[in-house]
Amino acid sequence: MKNAGYYSFTMIFILLLSCNSNEKEDKQKTAISKDTISHKEVYWKDQISGKTYLLPDSINRKPISFYLNNPAIAQIAKDLYNNKFRPSDNDSTTLLLSYINTKDSITRPFYIWCLDFTINISDGALGEYPGEPAIQYATKFPKEFFEFIDQDRTGERYKRWVEIIAYSGLINYNDDYEKIKIDVTGKLDANCISCDNSFKKKNEKFVDDIIAAIKKLD
Repeated sequence: MKNAGYYSFTMIFILLLSCNSNEKEDKQKTAISKDTISHKEVYWKDQISGKTYLLPDSINRKPISFYLNNPAIAQIAKDLYNNKFRPSDNDSTTLLLSYINTKDSITRPFYIWCLDFTINISDGALGEYPGEPAIQYATKFPKEFFEFIDQDRTGERYKRWVEIIAYSGLINYNDDYEKIKIDVTGKLDANCISCDNSFKKKNEKFVDDIIAAIKKLD
């Protein structure tokens, strides 16, 4: 009987340990799950147009919390995501969009989102601001740029970037199409490190599409 009691106590103890272990594991899974989907179905409402935009819950395969909690990310960029800052025709917007040129590949994906989002909501005076940082980014990191653009299978992102660059990205060229063709293609090719011929063709088409979009504005 003494052995039976000891056996029963041992089994109960093992069962309790197992339950605690499973409970701990479940809590860890829940924590990971919450971190991944905590910003799912969160919308950004434009106080000017009244339009709403679905915000991403992850960027570049990292949960959005990775960027929002990152001290290396500028506060104004976080404020944009949290709907505490709305890009407009002011110096704060110029500052926000300037971060796209950072050499930090860890924080840059969030700044790419900031620029793309600003392009997406651009209308009126705001349209004067994203064009220049957009062409700067595209020519500085062309391979990364096209990989980002190609994530959108609809082609709408590509169209928006081409149009905003045509509208406000190349004003210093005074519609000198030949100079645009030579200069911009040259920068794209020079910075397209380890690019194959498919990227070279994308570079040429991109510049041709920008020039075509400029001509439509004339």
